[in-house]
Amino acid sequence: MKKIEQAAQLIDQNKSLFCCPICKGKMRVEKTSVICNSYHQFDLAKKGYINFYSKSSPKDYDKKLFEARYRVIQRGMYDKLHQKIAELIDAIDHRTANILDLGCGEGSHLQKITQQLNRSSIGMGMDIAKDGILTAAKYHQGLTWTVADLVQSPYQSGQFDILLNILSPANYQEFKRLMHTTGHVLKVIPRSAYLQEIREQVMEEEQQVYTNADVLEHFKQHFENLEIHTLQYQWRVPADVLDDLWYMTPLTWGKEMEQPIERITIDLDIIIAQKKLHKAV
Repeated sequence: MKKIEQAAQLIDQNKSLFCCPICKGKMRVEKTSVICNSYHQFDLAKKGYINFYSKSSPKDYDKKLFEARYRVIQRGMYDKLHQKIAELIDAIDHRTANILDLGCGEGSHLQKITQQLNRSSIGMGMDIAKDGILTAAKYHQGLTWTVADLVQSPYQSGQFDILLNILSPANYQEFKRLMHTTGHVLKVIPRSAYLQEIREQVMEEEQQVYTNADVLEHFKQHFENLEIHTLQYQWRVPADVLDDLWYMTPLTWGKEMEQPIERITIDLDIIIAQKKLHKAV
């Protein structure tokens, strides 16, 4: 079966999760197109993804960057993160989970996490960067990939058990709309030592200091029952992906590597929480 046919089949099986990003109407699949009741039509790409975003994608996030990320992640840079997130999801309950990765990039995080779950799941990834979704569809089968904007996401309200937001911008109002009443959001944010070996080469000393306190405080305003799991380790960088490591992060845009990096520090907070169901009185 061709990739475009596989993608159409997956969307058809899960069409109840989708809504038209223009009018919010229900969607149906006709051959290799997704159409709403108001006849807004979105065609699947031959590579096996669907584009709901009519504007141009960010130019800096290009195919070269996402291919670099793919190679680095496949070599294991975030393996411990994926394992921990899978454990947290498995600990919630054991029914089939609808999982949506918002800001999924080239899809490796979602693919590796769902692969490790001890439960069945329906996995979907969304990103505004077309080249990221193109790369995701190229390498990761059995998952649904969409180009879309968080402001107009093409999903029905209250349908997702798990939202993933890994090292990516967020729109918490939209997160809360998408989450099931008993759903959870897992957000991954950097801590002060994250990628410090790169920061030391590209930033002035005073710029190297980072705290996630503001991000965490903003998150707490929207969600409750928070658990914060800190993950810190060093990853030995294989020589053949050193250039990829340098290229895959916006920190290094326009900068040259001064010296090879043998180990890179991963320092992250994994926040798991639920949406607030009642406003405080």
